[in-house]
Amino acid sequence: MKSSRRQLDVISLSFLDIITCGFGAIILLLVITKVGEPVVLEISPDPMDGIVRDLQEELFKIRGEATILNRDLTAKREQLSEWDLRVARLSQELGSIETKLTNISEENAVNSIIKGELELALQQLTAEMQRLLGNRVDERSDLVGGIPIDSEYIIFIVDTSGSMFQY
Repeated sequence: MKSSRRQLDVISLSFLDIITCGFGAIILLLVITKVGEPVVLEISPDPMDGIVRDLQEELFKIRGEATILNRDLTAKREQLSEWDLRVARLSQELGSIETKLTNISEENAVNSIIKGELELALQQLTAEMQRLLGNRVDERSDLVGGIPIDSEYIIFIVDTSGSMFQY
């Protein structure tokens, strides 16, 4: 029985040696290989990063200015369209006023012709009246009676009560 036990010990020691070597090899591989990026203590400045950053800032600035200019352009276009509408409305009013002016000028011409005819008729009637009344002597009537007053207004009171009637 002694020999069987010794054979069992040799196999178990060999097995343990192999397992131990395998675990050691795995640990050695983990130590040697990179697991993660090494910690960088200081980033060296790349000259292109500064240029890119400056260009990005300039791009954002230009986009902001473009937005402002687009907003201003839209406002100016709206104002221009409002002015176009106002010009159209004022030109319509001007046409209407010119039409009224033409009508008034025509009426004025007609009225001046009528006025001339009426003045001529007045002169003729005045001459006829003077011819007819030239021989007539005006009789003056100095028999005007009244009370002299020194005011601008005169009040007349008329009593129409029952005591003033005679039946």
